Amino acid sequence: MGFLDNAKNKAKSTFNTTSSKYDESKQVRALESQIKDERNKVRELYETIGKEYYRYTVDGDESHKNNFESMIADINKSRELIEELEGQIEDVRAKAKEDRENIKAEADARAREIQEADEQARAEKKAAEKEKDDLF
Repeated sequence: MGFLDNAKNKAKSTFNTTSSKYDESKQVRALESQIKDERNKVRELYETIGKEYYRYTVDGDESHKNNFESMIADINKSRELIEELEGQIEDVRAKAKEDRENIKAEADARAREIQEADEQARAEKKAAEKEKDDLF
C-alpha cells in the first residue's frame, strides 16, 4: 500500500511543480511582452526626438523644440514602467520558487507520513504474528 501512496504522492508533487513552473513562465512572458512594447515605444520616441531636433536646427521653429519636453516625459514614464515590470518579474519568480519549495516540503512531509504508517503497519503485523506464534 505504501508503494502506491508514495507513487501517488510523487506524481501529485511533480504535477503541482510543473503547473507552478508553467504559471510562472506564462506570467513572466506576459510581463516581458509589456517590457518589449515599452522599449519599442521609447525607441520610437528617441527617433522622433531626433527628427524634431533636426527640424528645429534646420527650420529654427520653436514648436519643434517644445515637442521635446513632452516626449522626454513620455520616455521617463516608460522607463519607470519598465523598471516596475522588471520588479514584478522578480516578484513572480520569487513567489513561484517559494510555491515550489512549499510543494516539495508538503510532498516530503507526506512521504514521511506514508513511511511512518508503513513502519507502524509492519510493526503491528509482526506483533500480531508473534502473538499468534506465541503459545503462552
